Amino acid sequence: MKTILVIGASGFIGGHLTRQLLAEGYVVRCLARKPAKMNPLAQAGAQLVPGDITDPASLQAALAGVDAVYISIQTLVPQHSRTQGQDFMAIELNGLQNIVDACQFNQVHRLIYVTFLGTHPQAASAWARERWQAEQLLLNSSLAVTVIRPGMIVGVGGQGFDMLASNGGRRLAIVIGRGQQRFRCIAIDDLIYYLVGVLADSRTYGQAYDVGSNDVLTMNQLIDVAADVLGRPHPAKLHIPTVLLSVAAPLIEWISKASKGGIQGALDGMKSDMIGQPEPIRAILPRVLLTNRQAVERALHPN
Repeated sequence: MKTILVIGASGFIGGHLTRQLLAEGYVVRCLARKPAKMNPLAQAGAQLVPGDITDPASLQAALAGVDAVYISIQTLVPQHSRTQGQDFMAIELNGLQNIVDACQFNQVHRLIYVTFLGTHPQAASAWARERWQAEQLLLNSSLAVTVIRPGMIVGVGGQGFDMLASNGGRRLAIVIGRGQQRFRCIAIDDLIYYLVGVLADSRTYGQAYDVGSNDVLTMNQLIDVAADVLGRPHPAKLHIPTVLLSVAAPLIEWISKASKGGIQGALDGMKSDMIGQPEPIRAILPRVLLTNRQAVERALHPN
């Protein structure tokens, strides 16, 4: 496999993935809804092609001559104007079907999709249930699909980690919910290792894998670890009930121009632990993973 299309390269995971693929000698093409945002990747050697998952014609053009495609998208955030008012998961499901169709049109068989730990048809969170449906859409297609499900990703630039690290540096941390949701953590470099590692491994075709280290910590504990690494005392924590934000969710979506249901989807994601079972992929791609504390230290003190 020589030429790879990354859909979602402007995001945290997609950007790291693109740089690693380039470093390993792949030709990397990035679908660019906003090309100016991706100039650093172009300067690193990536090809930028205009397109959007809601535009089938642009996907067909982007996938021409490609050997494999990665999908790391986040439809919670504001989307194209033509999708305004649409449910955030409807946008994603329709977009994934467009990608499958474009892959079949161009005879691209290999596809890797990034979701998150906790997807399940009976999950308490509607977001997790619908993400499971998205996984099934791909796994039941004619393509050679691998699904990778990370938990809390540790790395500067990740929205969740940046908020966590910011809280760790304060005297008073603002925490949505009770702070008792549990997360299996993974360093961004370890996640990228798995994403690149499965690319040409046929044993992973048609499979979904949970990925993460052995550490499972609550949000409150994760904030305290960040404080330790920053050399700060553990902050006091002000817990904001999710029900209050749920009431305001439609207004927040309207102000931020987020996709319909996006804010509530994020709140729904706080209903369940993100733990999973990472053993299956470890048997295929062995690696000594960083602990959460080691990952936080590497992220906050890279030198």
